Amino acid sequence: MANEPTFASNVMPESGYGSDITGGFNIYSKAYKNDPSIENYIKLRRENPDAEIEVGVIGGIDQLFFMESELRRFAIDPELVAGAMDADPSAISELSLQLMEKMIERRKLSKGGGTHLTRRGLAIPDKLIDWIICCTLDALSWTDNLEVPRDLIVLIRERLCGSNPEYEQASRAHEQRMHAAIMGGQLKARGITPTLRMLAGLLRVAPSTVKRWFAEGEFERETERWSRMFDENGALIPLTDTKVSLRQIDTAQR
Repeated sequence: MANEPTFASNVMPESGYGSDITGGFNIYSKAYKNDPSIENYIKLRRENPDAEIEVGVIGGIDQLFFMESELRRFAIDPELVAGAMDADPSAISELSLQLMEKMIERRKLSKGGGTHLTRRGLAIPDKLIDWIICCTLDALSWTDNLEVPRDLIVLIRERLCGSNPEYEQASRAHEQRMHAAIMGGQLKARGITPTLRMLAGLLRVAPSTVKRWFAEGEFERETERWSRMFDENGALIPLTDTKVSLRQIDTAQR
């Protein structure tokens, strides 16, 4: 038909990764594709650590035709998705950027009280974004092109946890807490009584944030321990000039 869309075809490269001598998938790749569960993958990989297992199972020309109307509904060009399914780096990058822009638009709508738009299907759903990501990753696998564009990395990270996940927050808080204790000890060694508000100003955080880092009485104890590491001018005392042991330093850091 004249209006029938045309997409780039997905043809598996000859004798690619996870293939046999005929150019088709090897027995390990076939075994995984017949049951693409993590249980089956672990079994195959552990029992055959040197085997080539091609893992692409999502996407393809049939799926793209089926999803065309859904893609157009959210102003996503199916031809661009086809390019991503062929592992074209420029298509993957552009598609990743567009998806992130749509996520930003959805976030703005949500903050403005438009959460019902997502429920009514007027804002791009996570399941569509995730499907496109999976198609793209699988395309990178079956085309033997494992150079992941950074735009795709940012998109995947945003869908997983964002740029500031819980463990990252905890790690940074621990680091800042130590900085606060050290700075407090340095001030105390100079004869200045450190306060939470004072350190908050130095670290450019709210006083309540610094307060959360320390249990009752802990701030005073930690600054006292660290004060022994500095002279009256606030300079760090060389270990050769003091009786402070490495054990004491380790204790102060905890």
